[in-house]
Amino acid sequence: MSEEVSQEQPPRPIAHLVSRRSVEEDRAWAQLYAAIHQPSAAEEVVKQLDADAQSKRNHLALYIRAKTTLREQKVSDARNQRVGAFVRTVLTFVVMGPLRFVANAYVAIRDVAVASMPPAQKEPAAARARGLKNDPEFASSTDLFSSGAATPAVKASARTSRKAA
Repeated sequence: MSEEVSQEQPPRPIAHLVSRRSVEEDRAWAQLYAAIHQPSAAEEVVKQLDADAQSKRNHLALYIRAKTTLREQKVSDARNQRVGAFVRTVLTFVVMGPLRFVANAYVAIRDVAVASMPPAQKEPAAARARGLKNDPEFASSTDLFSSGAATPAVKASARTSRKAA
């Protein structure tokens, strides 16, 4: 009789009665609990649990942790925005301030340099051209040249009068 008892198999644990589907479901919930610190996972969990009141009651700790994660993310984003604004302000004053000062100084120096330059000299050829326009001999030579009827003798006399002037 003792042999019969030893050959009998011990009773199986209840775990084998649990369906494979519930094991997979438990594994998925365990993964959610592990990943709940990520804002994307927390957002999805909150969305799903808000849609199903029974699941929300069954997994209240998960829901609370997901809401906490989302709140922490919101606080972190606000802090990052404040730090970013501070860094932009510091860079504006530390980097851009001196650059703007140098640019303004350059413009001021340029304006002073232009103002201190001597006045532009009058073109001597312009005064000579005005004088020649008023000369009656030059005006007649110009008219002859424009008409194309000038003779070589007139051209020679025009050359000598220019050299004399």
